Order: sequence, then structure tokens, then C-alpha cells
Amino acid sequence: MGALVLVLGFPWLVWKGPYLLDAKYLDPAELEKGSAALVTGLRTALVACIAAVGAAVALLYTARTYRLTRRGQITERFTKALERLGSTQRYVRIGGILALEQIVKDAPEQAATDAARVLGHFLRDRAPKAALLAEGRDPEVPLPQVLGADVQAALTALTRRESRTHVDPREVLDLSGLHLAGAHLREADLTGAELFATTLTGADLSGATLTQARLTDATLTGADLSEATLTRAHLSGATLTDARLADATLTGTDLFGATLAGAILPRATLTGADLLGANLSGANLSGATLTDARLTDATLTGADLSEATLTGANLSATKLTDARLLGTTLTGADLSGATLTGANLCRADLSGVRGLTRAALADVRINEGTVLPGEGGVRAGQRP
Repeated sequence: MGALVLVLGFPWLVWKGPYLLDAKYLDPAELEKGSAALVTGLRTALVACIAAVGAAVALLYTARTYRLTRRGQITERFTKALERLGSTQRYVRIGGILALEQIVKDAPEQAATDAARVLGHFLRDRAPKAALLAEGRDPEVPLPQVLGADVQAALTALTRRESRTHVDPREVLDLSGLHLAGAHLREADLTGAELFATTLTGADLSGATLTQARLTDATLTGADLSEATLTRAHLSGATLTDARLADATLTGTDLFGATLAGAILPRATLTGADLLGANLSGANLSGATLTDARLTDATLTGADLSEATLTGANLSATKLTDARLLGTTLTGADLSGATLTGANLCRADLSGVRGLTRAALADVRINEGTVLPGEGGVRAGQRP
């Protein structure tokens, strides 16, 4: 009805409009002269306005058509990708994974999130389960040390940084309990990921972002976490034996009861980290920053803390037997009940240290460069 009124009313308005709107300026006897220009001008303006409205309507219709067409294309791509994921042939499944990854990259947020969710389900379905070791799995049949190509492809697609930016941040990546030994996750985005009891033995996580990730009881033996960011990550009970964490950031990280024996952490940042009861025997922490870190009851037997900074750290009841603390800064640290037998404290700064007794210093190595608490100077008579 509205369209009919518009179709019939517009020509009438163009023809009669000037006489209705500007009648007082029009002289019928003079229309063939100057007054005709006024009529023509108003008619032209009306036509231009209607044309503009028509153009706007056309643009809205085109935009709506484009959205519907694109939605249909995404749905079609999604359907085809799902069909490929169910194939028995690995290369076809990889094609489906790549198709879903492309949807994650260029589709609207909801479609991208849906595609990421499907990839997550595929990964959890196809990857070996670490928990099977405790559920009657035949111990004679070892779990794979290299991921299947399709599992690795799905893992890469899910953790690629440019892909995660399109996914709803509330969509948590859940990889808990999976056996992902040897996974390639270099510079991966695992922010907030669930990795509870996940096996990442020998995995490459160098440069990866694991901010606030949950890695409780995870196994990262021999994993490469160089330059990785694990700020406020949860690693309580995790195993990081012989892991490489050079230049890694572990600010405020929970490492309660974690095993880092033989781990390599030179120049790592562990400011405010919780290492209560952690095992760092033989670990390399040279040049590391452990300001205000909590190392109560931790084991650092034979650990290398040369040139490390432990200002304000809590080292009460910590085992530092045979540890290397050359040039280490321990200003204001708490060493109450710590075991320092055989520790090397040459050039160490112990000013303001609390709980350090003369008896505890009897079996340590210091030299003229060692700054003792309360003395600010040298302890003479000791050879480096």
C-alpha cells in the first residue's frame, strides 16, 4: 500500500507541488517568464530528494543482500569443512582443518567462535589421552612422541595469534588431559588455556603466551619455553624437569610444589612467583630476577643463582646446599632456617638479610666482595 501511494503521489507532488508550496510567489499570467524557473527549481529539488531516498534504500537492500549471501557462503564452507573432518583420509581432514581456520580468520565473531569450537572438539577427539596411563592402558604400548599431522594442524589453527583475536575471549581453549608430546607451539597464543594434567614433553613453546593458563600437574619435561610469557599462570605440581625457560616471564606465577630440577632459567623473570616447596635442584637461574619470590621450603641444591636478584625473597627453610650464589643480590631476603652448606656466596650482597646466623655462614664460601648483613663490608680471612 505504501509503495502504491509513493508511485502515485510522487508524480502528482512534482506536478502540483510548486503551486501548493510556493503559490504566493507564482503568477499564472507570468509562468512563461521568470516564475517558471521557480517551478522548475522546486520540481528538480523534489526529484533529487526522492532520488537520494531511493539510493539510500538501494544501499540498505544491497547491504542486507550481501550479509545474507555471505552468511550463506560461510554456512556452505562450514558444512564442507565438517564433511572433510569426518574423512578416514588424513590429508582430507587436514584440508577441513585449514578450511575451518580460514573461517576463524575472516568470518564474523560468532561464526569464528563456532569454527574454533569445532576444531577444539576435533582435537580432543583425535589427540591421545594422557589420562589413559592411569586407566588401564597397556604400559607396554608407548604413547606417541610426535603428534599426528592432523592433530598438529588443528593445534596450530587453534593457537595462532591472528586467529585467536577473532574468537570470543570467553571461549576457553581446553586441552586438559591430552598427550601433546613434541607439539610445535612456537609463539602460540594459549592465554587462559586449560592444560590441566596435559603432557607437553619436548614441546616447542618458545615465545608462546600462556598468561593465566592453567597447567596444574602438567608435564613439560624437556620442553622449550624460552622467551615464553607465563605471567600469573598456574603451574602447581607441574613437572618441568630439564625444561628451557631462558628469558621467560613468570611474574606472579604459581609454581607451588613444581619440579624444575635441571631446568634452564637464565635471565628469567620470576618476580613475585610462588615456588613454595618447589624442586629446583641443579637448575640454572643465573641472572634471573626473583624479587619478592616465595621460595619457602624449596630445594635449590646445586642450583646456579649467580648474578641473580632475590631482593626481598622469602628463602626460609630453603635448601641451598652447594648452590652457586656468586654476585647474587639477596638484599632484604629472609633466610631463616635455610641450609647453605657448601654454598658459594662470593661477591654476594647479603645486606639487610634476615634470619642468617653466624653458624649458617660457617660452611659457606665468601670473599672480600661479599657484603654481610649488618656489616656492610668484608669478612676477612676467607678464601674464594
